[in-house]
Amino acid sequence: MKKHAGRIHKWIKYRMKKLVIILFFLGYSLMAVAQMNNSETWSDKDCSERLSNANTSYQGGSFIDCIEILERALISCKFSRKEKEQALELLAKCYIETGEKEKAESTVNLLLTNYPHYELREAENPELFNRMVKKYKIHPLFTIGAKNVANWLRHETVKVYSVLEGIDYSKPLNESGYWFTYYGVAEYEFTDGISVSGDLMVFWSTYTRNFTEDPSFELTYNENDYFLELPFYLKKYFYLNKNILAYASGGVGVLFLYKARGNVSINYTKNDIATTGIDADFEGNMDDFNALPIKNTTVGQWNTGVGIGYKLKNLRFFIDARYIGSFSSFTSPENSDNIPVLRDDYFYIDQKMKINQFEIGATISYTLINSVKRIRK
Repeated sequence: MKKHAGRIHKWIKYRMKKLVIILFFLGYSLMAVAQMNNSETWSDKDCSERLSNANTSYQGGSFIDCIEILERALISCKFSRKEKEQALELLAKCYIETGEKEKAESTVNLLLTNYPHYELREAENPELFNRMVKKYKIHPLFTIGAKNVANWLRHETVKVYSVLEGIDYSKPLNESGYWFTYYGVAEYEFTDGISVSGDLMVFWSTYTRNFTEDPSFELTYNENDYFLELPFYLKKYFYLNKNILAYASGGVGVLFLYKARGNVSINYTKNDIATTGIDADFEGNMDDFNALPIKNTTVGQWNTGVGIGYKLKNLRFFIDARYIGSFSSFTSPENSDNIPVLRDDYFYIDQKMKINQFEIGATISYTLINSVKRIRK
């Protein structure tokens, strides 16, 4: 019984200690929260006055007073972007005047990280402050944007294939002149003035081929193709002055043909036996059939371009021109066996064709992340 009572006593004692510890930490946490809730928050008017007072103290040589005001103000005030930039600039200069170089460097780093477009006015600053700011290299790091362009797309014939000897399959295509489109761009500037960029483009094209031969042979083929295009390229910037810059670019990409719908119609009679080799009348058509089996759905590309634009902080506006060429054909006449009825009954076969594009338009972009790096010497 005594042993059992001793065990109960120890268990109660252990639980009481644990409860006291929990209550202590709970009370401490509540006190901390209460202090946070009761912390002083200055009004906008008070904050503006404190900033003005700090500037007066700095101008009067009272650098320690200036530091005390600004350190409290940066904690207790909800400054506007411009006011906070002024406060950090003034605080760094005060640290320099009091010989606290490490604090000054930390404050300059905080200033430039938060305000990468900070404008240095050298005549108004101590020389050491100017040198600290100039130790940093700042440039756009990650940028996104949108392009609106006029695109001239052409189907370049590489090789002509034929089915009927009496038909000239080399006749030019009928294709549209140009069209307007827009698409997204992304850019990573891994070093100042040189970036790697990529575009995401979705578009469609159409072409028509007409063949006629006396006395009455008529063949018409029309196709609508739908593409996803991913150009990638290196871009080199040239700064003409503070806000105006030009660029030249070059790279490679890939063109995906994800949908191709064809329409074909033919009409001939016995009188066209010299052309068709068939002593019969025939009229037929196939509408909206899947033409992907006779296409190359993935094609490599190359691109080169130039542009000139205007920069305003994180915004950039450019006028661009670019040429995009294909390395190979997007049509595959050698795969005509995949749709034999098109070749055997309608006497149609594709040419080998590349897709080439020239575009001119405008780009607007915004830098989401800037690179702020201290130059190591």
